[in-house]
Amino acid sequence: MAITLALVINGIASYTTVKHHNSQQVTRNLSAVVNGNTQAINEWFSARYTMLSSMGDAANSDEPLAALRQLAGSGSFMTAYIAYPSTPDAIFSDGWQPPSDYDPRQRPWYQGAAEAQDTIITAPYTDAQTGGLIVTFARPFYRNGQLAAVIGADITIEDVIEIVTGIAPTPSSFGFLTTEDGTLIAHPDAEMTLEPSTRLSDKLTDTRLSQITRADAPQALSLQNSEKLLMGRNVGGDSGWQLIVALDEHEATAGLRGIATTSIVTLLIVAAITAVVFGLLLSLLLRRLLVARDAMDDIASGEGDLTRRLPEEGNDEITQIAKAFNRFVGKMEAVLVDVRTSSESVHHAANEIAMGGQDLSRRTDNAAASLQQTSASIEEITSTVQHTAASAKEANKLSQTASEVANEGGKVVADVVTTMEDITRASDKIGEIVTLMNSISFQTNLLALNASVEAARAGEHGRGFAVVADEVRMLAGRSSDAANDIQKLIEDSQSKVNNGTTLVRNAGTTMQDIVAHITRVTDVLEEINAATSEQSDGINQVNIAVAELDRMTQENAAMVEESTTAAEQLKEQADHLAGTISSFKLSHAATPALQVPYQAHDNRRHHIT
Repeated sequence: MAITLALVINGIASYTTVKHHNSQQVTRNLSAVVNGNTQAINEWFSARYTMLSSMGDAANSDEPLAALRQLAGSGSFMTAYIAYPSTPDAIFSDGWQPPSDYDPRQRPWYQGAAEAQDTIITAPYTDAQTGGLIVTFARPFYRNGQLAAVIGADITIEDVIEIVTGIAPTPSSFGFLTTEDGTLIAHPDAEMTLEPSTRLSDKLTDTRLSQITRADAPQALSLQNSEKLLMGRNVGGDSGWQLIVALDEHEATAGLRGIATTSIVTLLIVAAITAVVFGLLLSLLLRRLLVARDAMDDIASGEGDLTRRLPEEGNDEITQIAKAFNRFVGKMEAVLVDVRTSSESVHHAANEIAMGGQDLSRRTDNAAASLQQTSASIEEITSTVQHTAASAKEANKLSQTASEVANEGGKVVADVVTTMEDITRASDKIGEIVTLMNSISFQTNLLALNASVEAARAGEHGRGFAVVADEVRMLAGRSSDAANDIQKLIEDSQSKVNNGTTLVRNAGTTMQDIVAHITRVTDVLEEINAATSEQSDGINQVNIAVAELDRMTQENAAMVEESTTAAEQLKEQADHLAGTISSFKLSHAATPALQVPYQAHDNRRHHIT
């Protein structure tokens, strides 16, 4: 195992090192390819730039045609031409005469060069006759700081395309040339010419192309369902063209995969040989140990007889294992004997706990029932006391009302006594008046009698006066009788008024006594009401205490039931433990060092030598 692990580690380290060096080598090789082809393209551009720059004399010459023809011939230009800012006429090296409406000053090559004030190169375009790609080089020339002329030259870029399409560091690798905006100028597939670079990959945008040309390390990207490593450079000076080389990653790492495959195969072969060798060695070394293993497996798969022991013959490693096994079995036997004794004790204790819990549960249930009855009785007493308190409050209100009515009655009786006294005084005054009337009647009667006497003396002349005197005397008599009758009535009324006054006074005294008693009754009822309220509060407290005691009793009952259940479960676990231990054959007293020769189930004795 150690050798295999060492081989694995060595293989991983070797693979990592080779992978690192391979990656560096791929970067160097790809960079060399890119730089070499970039240099070739730049030399092509540089030669044309130099030729065009040497046309200064021709720009200031009145006869530039010969110089234009020499430029076209030496630079492999298709045609060269010159245009002036002061005239729409242009001179072409091949003698081409433009149409009358042709103005070179309005052409892109002229305006671009005049604006840039330096040599420019136009975007590639397709030649109508040959179908090849053509670009135009144009350069402005100045005299005394003023634009004197612009010289242009058209040239096919087939040489550049050949350089690009010839890039193939591996069979599936290729190069391609793009403009600054990502338009393909050169590609191994001619149909991709002037197509956007995103045709190769959606991710190959002009921004990504700029990143690739600025990066020093290859950039991984999938092009047309193949993983490529891209590296590029800007070419053509300020043309904005970009040369990109796409190296096939699978082919570039073929050597690395070969090394990895070789390492894995070597590792597997060495591991197989190592396994066979170590297997043979272990088979020879562990043969006797396997015999001991079979013996211990026989003991373990038997009837759990822990009284058996392995023989301890010799002094080698196998014998030491047998001694250690015998010590282990002896300790296990002692532990199981102790566990058996403890399980029996636990069984008895759990049984007693369960019985005690059941008895306590019954008592708790009885106590709970008694508390519930007590609580019901207290609730009835509470209801009665509350009803009594309500009745006492109502009686107190009624007694207060009666006291108020009695007080009002006392006041009325006092008013009646006062009225009766006023009536008595009025009767006395009436008596005095009647006495005066009686006296007047008596005087009138005397006067009438005197008048009658005088009339009799007068004779015939006093007869009429005598009649009047008789009438007056009769009226005075009747007035006296009436006065006497009134006097009697007044005296009778005074007697009755006096009796009524006495009765009213007695009634007033009695009413005052009633008010005093009612006031006392009110005080007593208020005391009863206060006592009843205190009694109600006390009974409420008792009721709350009984309810709390009932709740605690219920909780105790639940805990007792849980304890009983736990005791039953403990008893079951003790029984289960006792049953488990009973599956082992144990001696009555644990003897860890007891030497009982091992004997297999087939009754054949095995000796370990």
